[in-house]
Amino acid sequence: MDKNKEKSYEELIQLKEEGKIGWRELIRQQPEMENDYYHWCVENDLDMNEETAEAFVTLTEEHVTA
Repeated sequence: MDKNKEKSYEELIQLKEEGKIGWRELIRQQPEMENDYYHWCVENDLDMNEETAEAFVTLTEEHVTA
């Protein structure tokens, strides 16, 4: 697998489901999402960790599907 190749969101979700990456890594691989996650954590006085990363991805998916 070419680690430099940008993966699609769907590919990253698949890797997450397979246990190959965590929530933080999923966000790191998506520069726009990483920027939004950083600002969301700062605005809400949250630590950047697996728990908040999962919450952010869930929140983001809810907005996309709404």
